[in-house]
Amino acid sequence: MQLNRISSFYLVVLFGWAIVITSTKAQETSSKVQETSSKVQDTSSKAKTEARFKVYGNCGACEERITEALDQKGIVAGGWDREKQEVWVVYRPSKVTLEQIHRYIAAVGHDTDLMKADSA
Repeated sequence: MQLNRISSFYLVVLFGWAIVITSTKAQETSSKVQETSSKVQDTSSKAKTEARFKVYGNCGACEERITEALDQKGIVAGGWDREKQEVWVVYRPSKVTLEQIHRYIAAVGHDTDLMKADSA
């Protein structure tokens, strides 16, 4: 009889540990799911888009004005190819729209595919 009580005690203790371990694992998994969820939200606000479009200019001064116009919040990188008369830009749509980028360039005196310099 004494042996059965001891065995039952160990069985209860072992069973209790199994519950604690399972409960702890569930909490860890829940925490990881929450972390992943918040990382996905952060990533979506940092999503980047690349665009290319025509911007007309002639010289180094034009290139300087155009590239300076791209120095705006939400524009990650950009440049102007004089030979192709083309701007390439990497931007965050959550911070700036493509239309705004056209407007920035038109505002410094250069026509784009969508906007004339005098209409900015």
